[in-house]
Order: sequence, then structure tokens, then C-alpha cells
Amino acid sequence: MNVNLKQRFQEILEDNRILEAELMSRHTTFRIGGPADFFLVPENADEIKKIINVPYFILGNGSNLLVSDKGYQGVVVQLYRNFGQIRVEDSRIHAQAGALLSGIAAAAREASLTGFEFAGGIPGTLGGAVVMQERMAEK
Repeated sequence: MNVNLKQRFQEILEDNRILEAELMSRHTTFRIGGPADFFLVPENADEIKKIINVPYFILGNGSNLLVSDKGYQGVVVQLYRNFGQIRVEDSRIHAQAGALLSGIAAAAREASLTGFEFAGGIPGTLGGAVVMQERMAEK
């Protein structure tokens, strides 16, 4: 892919958070998928804003995701590891898009909150659940 694009990413992220030709099979629960041109791991919202001016795909935990063996032409931005914060305040749960649904369910249980028990065994992230719900609502 474009050397200039890599240089732009290096201005935003450290080299260890920029992977080229990264196999998506390493990041999906089904362990399938060819290389993404770039696989980026941002640590904050400002980094994401600077990254997403090229074709991109947001990746959470990679559960329920099938990627072609041909890979992905563009940039994969992983939120799961650095955007998984879960915080309980009174009777409210605040969770980032990369938060695991099972982690949110556990936080709710620990705070004696009900209504999220169904998510205890689901391996996905909050962001993925929201996207899937939106797509189902469209049908």
C-alpha cells in the first residue's frame, strides 16, 4: 500500500500499533481472514479522528465476523483492547464501544443491576452489538 499513508499513520501512532498486511485470522473468533492493508490500534478518540479519513473498518473483538481470505483493502481499526472501559455510576453503566458484553453483564451483576443478564455468555463487544441491532432493525 501507499508509503505516504504509512508515514501519515506513523505521525499519529507508534510503530508497534501499526501492522501492515496483518492477517485478520489473528483477530477473529472463527480464525479466518486474509491480510488487511493496515491494522491500527489507537489508544484514544483523537487518534481515531486522525485515522478515519481513509477507507476503514472498525473491529471490536472479531466475534461473529467472517473475513475473506483475500483480506481487506484498507485500514482496520481495532477498538477492543483500548476502548473497553466499563464504569458503573449509581444505577447507570457507562461502557465504551470495545467493552465486552460479558464484562458489562458482570459489572451489572456486581452492582446488583438487572436487565443485562442475557449478555453474560455473548463473546462480542458493545459496539458490535449496536451495529448488529441497527442492521437487523433495517430489515
